[in-house]
Amino acid sequence: MRVLNGGETWPPLGVAPVPPAMQPQDLGQLRPGEALLLHTDGAEDARDRHGRFFPLAAFLAAQQTLTPARLVAGVHAALLRHTGGRITDDVALLALRNDRP
Repeated sequence: MRVLNGGETWPPLGVAPVPPAMQPQDLGQLRPGEALLLHTDGAEDARDRHGRFFPLAAFLAAQQTLTPARLVAGVHAALLRHTGGRITDDVALLALRNDRP
C-alpha cells in the first residue's frame, strides 16, 4: 500500500517513516450503507497469462451490495480466475462497511 501526496508515490507503509511535513487529509465520511475496500498493489498488479492486469476497478463497479466478507471472497476468487490460480504477488484485502442506520 502506498501513501500518495500530491501525486508523489511514497514507499509502502512501514518501510520508511512518514515525512513530518505530510499532513493527514480529511477524505469525508463512510456513509451508512457505503463500503470501502483497502488493498495492496498485488490486487491490481495481478496478471493473466497474456500479461493483462486484473481489472479491479471494473470488477468492483459490477458488484452489488455485498457483506465485507463476501466482497473480499469475491475479489479473491476473481483474482484466482484471472491468474489461472497463480497469484504471484502478496495480496491483502480489507473491506469496511458502515452498517449504521
